[in-house]
Amino acid sequence: MAVKKLTEIPTVCPCLVREVSGEERLRFFDLGFFRGSRVLPMYECTGGGTRVYRVKDTLIALRDRDAAQILAEEAGSDG
Repeated sequence: MAVKKLTEIPTVCPCLVREVSGEERLRFFDLGFFRGSRVLPMYECTGGGTRVYRVKDTLIALRDRDAAQILAEEAGSDG
């Protein structure tokens, strides 16, 4: 499957992180967004510009401009 920005992964489509870049890279690592992490985009917040992701049984809201620095590929339901 193709690698995409995290913001391009459809809601409720499991994905695996492939690369993290940008100035906030270490913060993303601390939040659980690192190569091989399983992430589930849950929903877009009211007003847009922010999405909520499930990472390690935790819900984390990221602005789209931040989430665009995380590259991922769709994992499908089996992993």
